Amino acid sequence: MANQQTNQLQVGETQFAEYQLLLKYMHQLLRYKFRIAIIAILGAGVVFGLSWLIEDRFSAQAKVAINISETPGGIQPKNYRGANTIGVIEYDFIIDGSQSNERERHLARMESFGFISSFITEQNLMPWLYTQDWDEVKKTWREGVEPDMREAVKKFKSEALYIDIDKKTDLLNIRITADMPDRAARLANDFVRAFNLYIRSLDADELKSRRAYLESRLKVVNNKEVHRSIYRLLEAQLAVESLIFARENYPLEMIQPATEPLFESYPPRKKWTALSMIGFVFLGFAVVIVMGVVTALRRDLKAYAEKVNPKPVQEPSNPHREEWIDK
Repeated sequence: MANQQTNQLQVGETQFAEYQLLLKYMHQLLRYKFRIAIIAILGAGVVFGLSWLIEDRFSAQAKVAINISETPGGIQPKNYRGANTIGVIEYDFIIDGSQSNERERHLARMESFGFISSFITEQNLMPWLYTQDWDEVKKTWREGVEPDMREAVKKFKSEALYIDIDKKTDLLNIRITADMPDRAARLANDFVRAFNLYIRSLDADELKSRRAYLESRLKVVNNKEVHRSIYRLLEAQLAVESLIFARENYPLEMIQPATEPLFESYPPRKKWTALSMIGFVFLGFAVVIVMGVVTALRRDLKAYAEKVNPKPVQEPSNPHREEWIDK
């Protein structure tokens, strides 16, 4: 019974000590609350003021759909009257089924060096990307400056271009960030148009090489059945080529064109101001607590030093004189 009471007493003393420590730090925080609030407000004001030194940037977003044929139809090779090998060739040339990762291929081409560099050249974005090195009056680069296209593509992708897929609608969002609202909207819409032209150009080059191959085979092969198959392939190639250039929404279909934004997207001044105020408040709390810990530690170290090495007590130089005074 006595041991139980002793344990309860020790637990109570420990809890009481912890509670006293909590009260001590709460008192310390309440003591400096107005100073912390003033510092937080001033710090947030400074951050808000400095944010106006950063150039405003505007973002415009275009929403598009990728038109791909994931389950292409058509005539199977067994329905052709030619040999099996010739039928397979005809099927591949005519149907040309899309790859299982066709969407990823388009996204990779969209961020490739070939397309981005062609888009920068078409839109003449070099002076815009390197404004500090461009002489607007003379329309030339400053002396000793010659921007590299590789660096320009990297800068455009990191500072101006953002591409993502909406998980709910499975649509593609293409966002362009620029210094002017009209430029951001125009570049976002032109980006979609330029990519369609780029893909059509690649497909046209592939069809041209196939047609050249088929025409060369006509001069070599003498079999009439093979000739008929090759003519059917040439006819199919012309039909596919006509279809590609007739479709304006291939491979990207514009669902929602980009419009001029009303407000800047960067810098987020309100967000920075709120976060900086919260940060300064927590920083003030941390400083006050550290000050309390350091003060208590110094006081305890001083008390411990006096306990371990007490200072010698100086005795009076004339004890008889004190006795005479007491008497």
